[in-house]
Amino acid sequence: MRKSIAAEYFSLSAALVAASLIFMSTLIISFSVSTYKRDRKLMLEQLTEDVRVSISSYLADGEEGLSVLREALPQFSSGRASDYILFDSEGDVLACSEASPCSHTGRLSPQSMNSAAPEGTFAMDTMNGFYPVSCLYMLYSLNCGGEKYYFAASISAQGFADYLKAMVILFVVAFAVIMIMVFPLLKYTINRILTPLKEMTLAAKRFGEGDFSEKVCISDQNEMGFLANTLNDMASSLEAIEENRKSFISNVSHELRTPMTTIGGFVDGILDGTIPENRHREYLRTVSEEINRLARLVRSMLNISKYEAGEMQLQTEDFDITELTVKTVLLFEKRIEGKNIDIQGLDADRLYVNADMDLVQQVIFNLTENAVKFVNEGGYISYSFRCEDGAAAVVIRNSGEGLRKNEINKVFDRFYKTDESRGKDKTGVGLGLSIVRSIIKLHNGSVLVRSKTGEYTEFEFTLPLGERP
Repeated sequence: MRKSIAAEYFSLSAALVAASLIFMSTLIISFSVSTYKRDRKLMLEQLTEDVRVSISSYLADGEEGLSVLREALPQFSSGRASDYILFDSEGDVLACSEASPCSHTGRLSPQSMNSAAPEGTFAMDTMNGFYPVSCLYMLYSLNCGGEKYYFAASISAQGFADYLKAMVILFVVAFAVIMIMVFPLLKYTINRILTPLKEMTLAAKRFGEGDFSEKVCISDQNEMGFLANTLNDMASSLEAIEENRKSFISNVSHELRTPMTTIGGFVDGILDGTIPENRHREYLRTVSEEINRLARLVRSMLNISKYEAGEMQLQTEDFDITELTVKTVLLFEKRIEGKNIDIQGLDADRLYVNADMDLVQQVIFNLTENAVKFVNEGGYISYSFRCEDGAAAVVIRNSGEGLRKNEINKVFDRFYKTDESRGKDKTGVGLGLSIVRSIIKLHNGSVLVRSKTGEYTEFEFTLPLGERP
């Protein structure tokens, strides 16, 4: 059977309160009983002090004194609410404060005689069965004229029983009152704690169903508030991931549909004769370009998945990144000459990095290709290399239209293309910069973009420094 947290918390809290009250009550009652007994002991000692002195003097007179003592002992008891009994060395009663005939016809037990002391032994019981009911008494041993005697002074324990009963009743009533007051407070506290938890449970259920529109509203600055904020942050992250997923699927669908539509249309045109035979080669070339574009798209997507899944193993080595940049730029020589682009900064000093050369060349290639695509006719592409905070920094800048502020934070997203680039980039799939970010992240480096609209766009990435051979 499922038990709610509220029931468990309420039961535990109630049990703790009850246990605390019982423990406190036990301590107080124990202390009260101890105090009561100590007071009664002092009272008995005071009541018997002069009586013991008188008994000793009477016993010194022998039988005559004992006879007088039997008559005097009831007078000693009068007004003191205490009983006195004198025993001989065998434990038989010699004199009693009760009126004759005395009801104490028993004998003092050997255990009691052994426990007696000249200074008195205090106890609350029946004195090993001598008294019919439990009482408070002091038992003394006396030596008079070479004979040993025992003297007992007792008072009723009924007052103690009444006192104890009153204490128990008082604590039972107090316990009931406190529990009656505590229960509503416990219920209120538990509801106050669990209400946000219930809200978070419902919110988590909504988040699990894909609904991130409603967040948890808890203003408390405690653990519950912190948990609610964490849950809201998680929901925001999941919402962003969900939006990225939808955008990714939409972009992939679009990027795949466009070339496939082109390929299908041209192939159907060739097969049904719509496209004349003398133009088949021209259209087949276009089909080949679209197939290559699809291949690049699939290859890039696979590479990004490997980078982000950590499946790509780095083959790091020390190499000159300046020289690698020069070799990579030479791959674009024809396109650079076609746009009359001025290349700057490749005559820089050698700068060694410790990284995977093939992957770093992919980074330089993607950034250079991006720069060549969007540099203006007759513009420039500049490269700069420097050491900064124990890392190698490479900056690639191209003149041109630049990026708007709202585009800068999106250029590394998959399939993202600026409005300006859609008219200029006919062959790209929008994954080049995303690959750059994944590779640099794999090297524990950083990559950022700066731009000024109408003037330039600049990408900077960092890599671990290498050692010069």
